[in-house]
Amino acid sequence: MIDIVMFLLLVVLIVSAFSLFIFNDLLYIVIIFGAYSMVMSLVWQQLNSPDLAITEAAIGIGLTVLMVTVVTKVGRRPQ
Repeated sequence: MIDIVMFLLLVVLIVSAFSLFIFNDLLYIVIIFGAYSMVMSLVWQQLNSPDLAITEAAIGIGLTVLMVTVVTKVGRRPQ
């Protein structure tokens, strides 16, 4: 059961990493980055590393909030 969960989490990580290159909207990219960080923290939790999972979740949330703030100030579309 855990192997299936890890496989699905790793597939989501790969899909989200490659989907960053598809979108041009910076807000979408930031949201995908936040989802990537949360899935990565779940992967760390499945690998029995709760300290890394908590660190990944905290840093991911902090960076996502910071990047959303920057995107709202700068603009959503690159020039």
